[in-house]
Amino acid sequence: MAMRAFPLAAAVALAVPLLAAAPADACSVTPDYRVPTSLELAANADMILLGIAEGEANTEGEAFDREVIVRPTALLKGEARPAEVRIRGYLSDDPRLVAASNPRDLFNPNPGALIGGCTRYIFRRGMLLLLFLERDDGGQLRLANSPFARSAEDVPSPDAPWVKAVRLYAEIAALPERERRAALAARRDALRAMSGDADAALVADDIDRQIRRRRIPPYD
Repeated sequence: MAMRAFPLAAAVALAVPLLAAAPADACSVTPDYRVPTSLELAANADMILLGIAEGEANTEGEAFDREVIVRPTALLKGEARPAEVRIRGYLSDDPRLVAASNPRDLFNPNPGALIGGCTRYIFRRGMLLLLFLERDDGGQLRLANSPFARSAEDVPSPDAPWVKAVRLYAEIAALPERERRAALAARRDALRAMSGDADAALVADDIDRQIRRRRIPPYD
């Protein structure tokens, strides 16, 4: 699988050191795989939450035997906020291994989603994470298994542009599919009318991408 060049300079810089720490089960996708849009991620997720990466735990009988413990602080989709969730990965303070997400980029994934298992798995303790979660066959929550997607971005605050966008997408995803396009257009137009609001402009631009179903093209 040949990776196409991303508009993420950090991905190139991180690729070599990160490969040494990559999970053994590198991702493999079918030729017809398409990276889900943010709206599709929201529609497919069983739960979406904000949470703080607080610690690590070991697992047994798994190829990748470490998990990050996340303490949820806000529920964006789901019936009840859990006391904690655990996602496959580990914590590091090494800047060569973990990079913060760009808070002004609502399209490209964190560079950590471009290597190893193709979902992000290295985080820094104390990061505020916005996670898209799904339930496995046993009913346990896990990070959405969508290669190259924005399923685990960190954000600087609970009112960051990405949080605002995902709240909106979770709301739109709850509508019947036939109503979503019109609802997206209406929200985009309302945000465009908020002149001078830089966050509103960012979210409006991202809504345009959802309407056009623009997807990240990670490979040829």
